[in-house]
Amino acid sequence: MKTPLAKSKVFQKICRDAAVAAGRFSMLAEGDRVLVGVSGGEDSLTLMHVLTELQRRSPFHFDVIGATVDLQFGTFKMDILCDYAAQNNWRLETVSLDGYSLMKEKGAEDRPCAMCSRLRRGKLHGLADQLNCNKIALGQQLDDLCVSLLLAMFRGGGLKTMGANVPADAATKRLIRPLCLVTKARIHEAALIADYPKIKSCPYEEKLRDDGDRFYLEQLLNTLDARFKDVRSAMLHAMGDVRLAHLLDTRYWHAGDADPDEGKL
Repeated sequence: MKTPLAKSKVFQKICRDAAVAAGRFSMLAEGDRVLVGVSGGEDSLTLMHVLTELQRRSPFHFDVIGATVDLQFGTFKMDILCDYAAQNNWRLETVSLDGYSLMKEKGAEDRPCAMCSRLRRGKLHGLADQLNCNKIALGQQLDDLCVSLLLAMFRGGGLKTMGANVPADAATKRLIRPLCLVTKARIHEAALIADYPKIKSCPYEEKLRDDGDRFYLEQLLNTLDARFKDVRSAMLHAMGDVRLAHLLDTRYWHAGDADPDEGKL
């Protein structure tokens, strides 16, 4: 790791928050083999730095293996990413597939993110099986969790977000998100200190900025923060304090039963 990043206060704070998240949500344990999705963006590069630092500090042993899925869009700088991984002594496994052809075949070019995510996730799961990894670490951070919560609500998809530690593939492995307590702004601050190489470039980036729902909600978070102080922290607290009796899901409502919220309003 570059010395300026390793010694910076912002990176040390990110590591502390990731350690807190790992403990709170039981993300890491002795003997784990963790496959880390490395897309080349700020979040995933920071995650790889954080997990290798936590590995160094941990009182128990776990393995960290980077994994990159190249969808061959022609804008992704795989050689630069591999060089960066080598400079940092990371083990990086790579796998490729023809993303453009699959997007066209499935008619997903107007809404590419969901399809792209499924393609990458499928390859990561396959690679995890090959490498005998029991956990896959993804780089989504607190802003992503907040946006996912809002997106699910506005699309009528239920009260849900990206879980910190969730079962996958019939519970044969777990998906973990160690940066779930860290804001996008702090990761960007760390990225500026680290001076990450320019690796990731999405060919749909301009389109997503113009009319993508996620980008719209990311900007909305900033607007909300101007009105509601520390709105991301407030949403984080709310996501961890569900009041079942005060929602409308009849699976959790039975007349005469004890109050599942123990009197909380």
